[in-house]
Amino acid sequence: MREQTQHLSVAVSVAGLWTSPEAVRPLDAPLLAAPSRLREWAAAQGPDERRQLWGRLETQLLLGEPVTVHETRDGWARVTAPWQPSRKDPRGYPGWVPLAQLAAPAPATADRVVVTEQVAELRDAPGGTVLADDVSFATVLPALGRRDGHVEVGLPGGGTGWLADKQVTAYATGGSLPTAEQLITAGRLFLGLMYLAGGSHGLTLDCSGLTHLIYRRFGHPLPRDADDQALVGEHVEVADLAPGDLPVFQNDATGDVYHVGICTGTPQQALHVSQPDWACLDGTLTETRQRHLVAGRRLRSL
Repeated sequence: MREQTQHLSVAVSVAGLWTSPEAVRPLDAPLLAAPSRLREWAAAQGPDERRQLWGRLETQLLLGEPVTVHETRDGWARVTAPWQPSRKDPRGYPGWVPLAQLAAPAPATADRVVVTEQVAELRDAPGGTVLADDVSFATVLPALGRRDGHVEVGLPGGGTGWLADKQVTAYATGGSLPTAEQLITAGRLFLGLMYLAGGSHGLTLDCSGLTHLIYRRFGHPLPRDADDQALVGEHVEVADLAPGDLPVFQNDATGDVYHVGICTGTPQQALHVSQPDWACLDGTLTETRQRHLVAGRRLRSL
């Protein structure tokens, strides 16, 4: 074991942030690889395997996302992820990542871009060979220049790649909050996607992973977990929920906040990634969800 503090970035399309190195299963090997093989990993998991991820996979980290390394052990790094705020650690979401999936951050530039489609392909030149597939929605990278309908971006470890202009937009933090229309339109990119506990990538999402990624795309660092998201923005009573508000769901037996979504119409209509339904849905809430709906949060432009 070696104690250290080092600032690195995720060097693969997606990395899992695990509770410990011992939490991984044999079937998780594709997600631990460099480059990671997300589709292979997700396709091998039905509902039973996805339930097993509770208590194992905390969240996922995207290409270029910064981490602070606090310790390394046997090819793993114990990190905090500052772009994913959490009450678990004031420095960012804590967990373990394979060290091979991290590299030195790309040099900062005045301009950055963010991926606006569900996934994008990173190439070695405009129209060239694919360097990384499944670069997720809300991935943020420094912009170096433009040519032939593409933007060149800096990558962790010192390399560069190219993304199509139509798949990205300029990125800035701290600007106007997204509108209801922007939140809902972004959320509908993921309709039908199968629920995955800890998922925070355009192909693998859980309920709070969806809302976290959407706000990241618009330059606002929403906390990662549903119980933390229930503390942001302005409190809204259930009867006053309006499109773009975040409905908050609480277990009536334990009192724990366990679910969040995006209101799309009446207070009983929401876009959300639902574990009981194993899908990203947009429609009227079930009777159970309506019973568990206790409040909302408003964090949007009017």
